[in-house]
Amino acid sequence: MLIARNHLIEEYRMNKRKKAVIQHALQLFVENGIAKTSIQQIIERAGISKGTFYNYFSSKTECVEAILEQARYDAALLRAELMIGKDPTDIHVFANQIAVLWKINQDSGLDVLYEEILHSGEVELKELVLRHRLLEFEWFSLRLCEIYGEEMRHYGFEAAVLFYGMLQYLSFSCKILNQKSTSIEEMASTLLKYLEKIIDLMLHEKTAILNSDKVNIFLSVSKKQIHFDISEIKTKFEELAKQNLTGPQQEIVQAILEEFNRESTRTLILNAFLKVLIEVFEGSEFEQEVKEMASLIWYDVRAKQLRQRLLTK
Repeated sequence: MLIARNHLIEEYRMNKRKKAVIQHALQLFVENGIAKTSIQQIIERAGISKGTFYNYFSSKTECVEAILEQARYDAALLRAELMIGKDPTDIHVFANQIAVLWKINQDSGLDVLYEEILHSGEVELKELVLRHRLLEFEWFSLRLCEIYGEEMRHYGFEAAVLFYGMLQYLSFSCKILNQKSTSIEEMASTLLKYLEKIIDLMLHEKTAILNSDKVNIFLSVSKKQIHFDISEIKTKFEELAKQNLTGPQQEIVQAILEEFNRESTRTLILNAFLKVLIEVFEGSEFEQEVKEMASLIWYDVRAKQLRQRLLTK
């Protein structure tokens, strides 16, 4: 058990070091641009050896890809956290989830990098940006299926394209008008109301410009899912249970571990457990770790539900 624990600690440290390198690279890319930033500059800023850099990334392009993947991973966890204990069909929850990646991109400077890449001649980098935008459209499309039902599956991607097109130009218009009082959540919430009317038209009149079969083929080639081993999360909970926890903290950790050992997951009960888990660890030294574990569990549960829907379609 000690060996396993040491392995997890070392893996956590590795991930932490890699994240630090990613952050330093992102700062340099925002400051100087991707083309004008060398690998040597990243190495010097991060305070690592050349061997360490190439242990993490085979090239500068792969470093950029890691930055985009990290943003998507962070967004997935925050979006899962927003869903815990909430009604997945609640439009306000959906609007807040939409705002997550938008804010990550703005706060980190990724939106600036996107613009640089799209106006550059770097085909490989453009493909990366395209893939990540497609993944966002697909996420949006699947959420629409949860809210409006499976009949939305043939129209979801087109609805996503329309929504993000409106959001982009509305946000741009707010900027040039210096209208800072309107938040991204407010814009998303209002646009979802507009989109509801479009969706009603799509479903009742069967109108769609994009061919859903071609969209699915395109996505299957382009998408790259977040991968993690749920058994590792279980191990982390087992390690957490050995810490000096309060009575309520220990009870909820044990309850979740028992749920892990069931043959089939009880989604409603797990949802309630995760909500309590986050509440009882709030303000503790384990708060961030617990939030991440809870989000990963919920992400895994939702992913399994979506796969099951596709299989029974």
